[in-house]
Amino acid sequence: MSLLAWTLLLLGTALGLGLWRTRGRGALRRALLQVATVALLYPTLFPPSLPEAFNPGELRVLTPVANPAEGSGGTSFPRKRESILPPSGDARIGGLEAGRTGQDPTSASRAVALPGAQAPPSVERTPDLATALRRHPEVTRLAVAGGGLPARDRDAARGRVVAFDAAPLPSGVVELAVPPSLMAGQVWSVDGRVEGAPGGTVELQDPGGTRVASASLGEEGAFRLSATAKIAGPALYTLSVMDSAGEPVERIVVPVAVRTGSPLRVLLLAGAPDAELKYFRRWAVDADLDVHSRIGLSEGVALREGAGALDPATLADSDVVLIDARAWAGLASAERDGLLAAVRHGLGLLLRPTGSLPPEVAADWARLGFRFEPAEARAVRLDARLGLAASGPAFSQQAFTVAASDAAPLLRADDGSVLAWSRLAGEGRAGLWLLADAWKLGLAGDSAAYGTLWSDTLAAIARPRDDAPPELRQHAWVGERVLVCSLKGSAIVVDGDGNRTPLRVDDDGCAGFWPWASGWHMLESGGETWPFHVRERDEAVALHAAETRRGTQALLGTSHEATPSASRDVPLPRWPFFLAFLAVAALLWWLERKAGGATAAA
Repeated sequence: MSLLAWTLLLLGTALGLGLWRTRGRGALRRALLQVATVALLYPTLFPPSLPEAFNPGELRVLTPVANPAEGSGGTSFPRKRESILPPSGDARIGGLEAGRTGQDPTSASRAVALPGAQAPPSVERTPDLATALRRHPEVTRLAVAGGGLPARDRDAARGRVVAFDAAPLPSGVVELAVPPSLMAGQVWSVDGRVEGAPGGTVELQDPGGTRVASASLGEEGAFRLSATAKIAGPALYTLSVMDSAGEPVERIVVPVAVRTGSPLRVLLLAGAPDAELKYFRRWAVDADLDVHSRIGLSEGVALREGAGALDPATLADSDVVLIDARAWAGLASAERDGLLAAVRHGLGLLLRPTGSLPPEVAADWARLGFRFEPAEARAVRLDARLGLAASGPAFSQQAFTVAASDAAPLLRADDGSVLAWSRLAGEGRAGLWLLADAWKLGLAGDSAAYGTLWSDTLAAIARPRDDAPPELRQHAWVGERVLVCSLKGSAIVVDGDGNRTPLRVDDDGCAGFWPWASGWHMLESGGETWPFHVRERDEAVALHAAETRRGTQALLGTSHEATPSASRDVPLPRWPFFLAFLAVAALLWWLERKAGGATAAA
């Protein structure tokens, strides 16, 4: 028998015994009260249910909002905390209207709050989203409000998120892109965007505290700073943000991993010396590139450095070849065919038209995908591209217009015109360089901008190498999963205290790691070691909030059709029936006692 059947049997038996014992004066009144007592005890134990309309497929998820006052790289700057919750009685939670389901959005059965989220007491608290989905198995759609879903909850939410009402981002650095690894001597750039500091400035300081670059912030807050990686090893640069009044907004570390590695092997071919070659060679030596050159001086006379020949061994040993139009015209047929064959097998090739272009050279380069038409040379500026002051040097574009429909732009002037292209040519890449006088940057003493210009170009053109680093999350925080991909075999992470954590690598070469200590960590895989940095939980609050927002926005689905409403039985509260039961039972007890006293007196 079920619990309900046993309960009905006991209540019926007790009622029968009570009615049998009822005698004497007022028996009918006491019998009615006994029946009422049993009738009120039953709904107290098993409350009745009423149908309630609800949306069986959607659940609102309230997420925590970042608070910059909690810390940012060890320095806090108090600001007003934005709330995603409406005033009491408002029919919204974080901008998600209750009208979509016809139900109060603060109902604990239709909304959940993740740890740290502001929510009314009636909203159900849940330790994570997976737990909430187990409690509500009928849910197929999620409407998220607040700062966004933490990394631990995104896998559970994948394919379910149909709405995201994002809270405003706090002031500070919200975008930060740093090269995953650098070679010693390489000029590198940090790109980013600052929220809430229009007209402010950003400064980049090296590990010794010396300012190496600075830039002003526009209305959008975007910036680009460049520096030179001088010493191999992990290093922590510092990025400082000031508002328009010079007051500090945020100060965060910029981790940079500098490797020794093998230098880029460059073969330089020129028909005659010029200013660009002079400053390029100077920069290449400072950047520790392995440069071999053949520069023509006169008919049959050339200045050679290293292996300047175009034989198969030299081409196979090179990563990129820079050649101008005059040197191309002087190539023998066998050299030209060997160079093009090497490009098809992975070699990078950068073409530099200088002066007039001979028809045979134009025909050869057209077969590489670049078709030339004569035009007037014109002045261009690169102030915004290189982060120069408005009084930076004016540059010249070669007197050509180029048609390269399947090529990707490598360099654009401030007016949007393309100054360099790159396109695939077999397994290698062929590029075209139309900037005539980048050497003006070196002449003006702006070696960082000059190095940035050429290092970015060579990195896009050069032969791909098989020593690519594993794919790591750009920024990592304590307690949040770090996804590592492109692993070669087994992998181990070693933290700053020497603790070793083996990773479980799946068939796709990916593994997850949860760091519990901040600072530098070392990833060991395939006989190589790769350092990466982990931030404290309360460090770079604005950046973390932006990363969380972007991760949640990436989960947004494309279907927003409303789920048909349904109904379900909701139990009524027990306490009214219980109070009524107590009142009737007390009255019955009093009448029974009074009747017993009268019988004793008789």
